[in-house]
Order: sequence, then structure tokens, then C-alpha cells
Amino acid sequence: MKHIIMVNPISGRKKGYKHGIIVQKLLKKYGVDSEIFVSEFSGHLREKAFELSHKEDVRFYCIGGDGTLNEIASGIVNTNSEIVVLPCGTGNDFSRHTNKYFSLRKIILCSLNAKSSKFDIIKLNNNRYCINVLNAGFDALVAYNMNHFRWVPFVSGTTKYNLAIVYTLFTNRNYRLRIKTDEFTQKEKCTLVAISNGKYYGGGVIPSPRAKADDGRLSICKVSATSLLTKLFLLPKYKACNHLDLKQVYINDNIKSVSIVSNRKFPLSIDGEVTFTNRIKGTILKDAVNIIKIG
Repeated sequence: MKHIIMVNPISGRKKGYKHGIIVQKLLKKYGVDSEIFVSEFSGHLREKAFELSHKEDVRFYCIGGDGTLNEIASGIVNTNSEIVVLPCGTGNDFSRHTNKYFSLRKIILCSLNAKSSKFDIIKLNNNRYCINVLNAGFDALVAYNMNHFRWVPFVSGTTKYNLAIVYTLFTNRNYRLRIKTDEFTQKEKCTLVAISNGKYYGGGVIPSPRAKADDGRLSICKVSATSLLTKLFLLPKYKACNHLDLKQVYINDNIKSVSIVSNRKFPLSIDGEVTFTNRIKGTILKDAVNIIKIG
């Protein structure tokens, strides 16, 4: 199997290439030859992963966060290639599913003889995929507003997320959405909607505690429209996963497809990468991606 280190150079406060060199040296120390591929534009890693994985079986080492993982995973869907997820991004949320450790050395050492596990992925209507969390509304706008704080020095990813929350609260937006799944159809104003394949996003926030990335199902967490004061009350509970019994919250862990439509564009985050759209449709693909699970 070929070993390719896939690097997002701006990940981890622009330390992506440095982390790639560290991983390559570790692999060489343990007798594994590898190559480094550095992304030059958005979608570059997906293109390269698709090209390589459709020629031969490759083990990719993901140097970056959930957005970087999304690109690589999108390129290897339904192939025999596999991914080692390394926590080198801002939130590293999907890495919480796959790694018991945060040490690059420990992860590489444990991965040497490890076999991959099957994970699900969400196929979207615009020829894209989502491997972790697809979210619309307030929290997607928070992810977008994190760009204002991305390069603030000496500030952790979690702190940047908290700063973005405060910044976003001043807009106090709700979104009129039509949400249709294989379980229900609803049309109402919402604060946010989180569609979870993985359990964590936003630096460890858990919208749906029973979400699993390998069970062939999606979880939806919908928060109805709220006032500014209610948001101030609800958000700390949401972050601490104490929101499950609140009257504004609806959770369903047994869906396989979902569509969200609106008359106006709403912020949509796909594994942390934010766009604005007025419709999105997602369907779960079971066992579509091979990932090395450590610990």
C-alpha cells in the first residue's frame, strides 16, 4: 500500500507543512516510505485523493482539521484506500471518534499494523460529501464568523469559537426552513439545525449524543426560533449538552435522508466549511470510507 501525507498548509495556525514533515520522519523511523502532497487550492486534496485511490490502494495521512478530512474522504468514497486522521486542525472534532491519543507519534506508532474500520458519509446534492456534521443557521454563521478570529495569536480553537458565538449573537437571526426527512416534514422558523453523522463539532459541542458515524443513520437536532435572551440562556446548555429536554429542542436519531429548503439563503456549514444556499439535500452512505481507528 502506498503512503501519502496530505497537507493543508494553513491548518493548525499555518503549521500544516511542519506537521507533515514530522509525520514523514516518524513513518521513516518505523520503516515506512511516504510522500508529502501539499494542497494549493480548495478541493485540491479531493482531486488528488480521487486520482490516486482510483489507481491503487493508498493510506492517506490527514494533516488538518475536519475540512481537510472532508476533502480526502470525499475523494476515496467506496474505494479500498484509507485514512489516518491526525489532530492538526482547529477543532479536530472527527478525530475524537477515531483517536484515543492526540500525540502524533503515538497515533503513527499505533497505526502501523492497524486495519481500517468502515465509516459512513453523507452524500449531498451538489456533488459534495459531509463526513462529520452538516449544520444550518446560527451555528453555521458562528463557523463563518470564526474567520474574524482565525489568526488571533495565542488563542485556542475553542476560545475562537466562543468569540465567534458572542459576535454572532448580535445578529439574533432565525431562519424560516422547510425540513423534510424520511421520518417527518416540518416548516417553521429555526435558530439552528444540526445533521450529525459524527458526534462532535465546534470544538467538542455535542448536538445529538447518540450520533454514531458507523451505524448507517443520521441524527437531527433542531432548535426552534428563539429570542436573544433565550439564546443567551440556551447556548451554554447546548455547549454543555444539557439541551436535550428543552422545549425548543427536537432530536431524532433514526433518519437516513434530509432536505432543508428556504425562500432565502441561509448559512450552511459542511464539516466547518461555510457556504450560503437556499436548499440542501443529504443521504447517508453506509460503510463508504475506510478510516484507521486508534485505541
